[in-house]
Amino acid sequence: MAAPIGLSSPWRTSTLHRLRKRNENEHNHLHSIQESHERLSVQLEDQRKTNASLLSQVDQLKKEKLELQIKADSGIGPSTSDRPDERRAVLEGKNLKLMEELTDMHRTKGQNAQKIIDLNQRVKELEKLTQEKEAEVLQLAIKSNAYEDEIKNLEKAILEKENANMTIRDELSTIQLMCTKTEDNLKRVMEENAELVTRWMQEKAKEAEEINRGNSVIHQALSVKRERENTRSRTASESSVNSQMCVSPSLQGGAGICMGSSVPSRCINSIEAHDSEVNTVRFCASGNICVTAGNDRKVKVWSVAGGQITNKGTLMGSNAGVVAVDFDVQEQHVLGASNDFAIRIWGIHDHRLRHCLTGHSGKVLAASFLGDPNKIVSGSLDRTLKIWDLRNKACTKTIFAGSSCYDLVTTDSAGTNIISGHFDKRIRFWDIRSDGPTHTISLQGKITSLDLSYDRSYLLCCTKDDALQLIDLRQNKMLMRCEQDGFKVFFDWTRAALSPDATLAAAGSQDGKVYIWNVNSGDLECALEEHQVPVIAVSWHPSGKELLSCDRQKKVTLWA
Repeated sequence: MAAPIGLSSPWRTSTLHRLRKRNENEHNHLHSIQESHERLSVQLEDQRKTNASLLSQVDQLKKEKLELQIKADSGIGPSTSDRPDERRAVLEGKNLKLMEELTDMHRTKGQNAQKIIDLNQRVKELEKLTQEKEAEVLQLAIKSNAYEDEIKNLEKAILEKENANMTIRDELSTIQLMCTKTEDNLKRVMEENAELVTRWMQEKAKEAEEINRGNSVIHQALSVKRERENTRSRTASESSVNSQMCVSPSLQGGAGICMGSSVPSRCINSIEAHDSEVNTVRFCASGNICVTAGNDRKVKVWSVAGGQITNKGTLMGSNAGVVAVDFDVQEQHVLGASNDFAIRIWGIHDHRLRHCLTGHSGKVLAASFLGDPNKIVSGSLDRTLKIWDLRNKACTKTIFAGSSCYDLVTTDSAGTNIISGHFDKRIRFWDIRSDGPTHTISLQGKITSLDLSYDRSYLLCCTKDDALQLIDLRQNKMLMRCEQDGFKVFFDWTRAALSPDATLAAAGSQDGKVYIWNVNSGDLECALEEHQVPVIAVSWHPSGKELLSCDRQKKVTLWA
């Protein structure tokens, strides 16, 4: 069989050598059989010729014997003597000998014929085996060519990989050199930055002193004006307040008078408050202003009076949507918890960003002042609560809650007790002086919001199983579960609100309605319809007469 063209690899040369050697072995064995067959064929032909010659001689002798018998019977030829008998005996001896030879020849012929049959069978078997071997050799040659092509492809791929590896090594060396140079530049820049920060802090300190002096003058003027307005308002309120009024314990200076909450029945104003979703809305304790926050990264301050919602300023500085807000007890500052993992504090009157607290590794969905305007607690999706001190702008304690926090409230004016609602359907009670929770309550759905009554005796929980639940904190007992067909909690940070006198609970739904329940009976009072998209948050006015709601389509609605 001819060798494949282009054999140059050592393994191919070895394979070809072995195939040739096996071909020679098979051919030599078959060649000896063919030579034996040819030799036996020649011998058989010679035996046939010899047999034919002997048969001819036998026929000739038979004819001579017949002629002699005829002559002897007719009396022709020699006289009766011993010569014819002797000759006949000789001829019979020859005939017998020839017959024996003929018999041997026939026996030899039969044996040779059998050998020829066997050899022919063997030749056929060897030819069949040879064909199979040739087919196998052909398959091996095809596989060999395929392997050769594959090896060439692999060699080409290896060469490409080596070239790529060499290129990457060169790039790595270049990058290492650049990194070394960059580190040197970074060190130099950090030194320059430290120097600039020091100089900037000095300049800012000077600027702050000047601004504080100017603010002092402004605040004095505002204080005089506020005292005059408070004097006029007290004079007017003393003539109209009756025995049914109740004062919120969390408010100072007699602000936030609640004469009993009433069920809102109509929309008196609706505005587009932000450029995108409005995530939260909240009245301050006095009810003079409210703030909203949205995904447009803005916190806006509003004045609500006479059914009108008037913008008083916009608080900038957040790098992502703001989802929670809170006022300090003095109503001088407002904080915002943001999706950029930070908490920011602004001045309400001057709209300046005072602090930016970073340290969480997840979105901050809840934050609140801890009684003291200089202390803040925050809860994040990173499963931690953090206590912050605004005087040194640092985190003073990190509490590992074990589950993402969606909302939290504080239960005392000292700010030592915290209640947090979590993704794992649990409400955890904390004392910041200890590391672990002091108590835990499990609900049927993950908690989206918590709201505390003014006397801090009742806790309203909104859960993702589409229900509001009222808990008596004095007994740690579930008092009421409020739910209704059609009420669906759409967001993980949907905020429900408890009225100032803790008799009504309000929450927004996926269908755009604001549902209001009587928490004493658990009955639905009404479902307010104005929003066209899911409602995210609601907030009661401290008087209990008005309600604000916000949705994911930029709108804030005032109900009364």
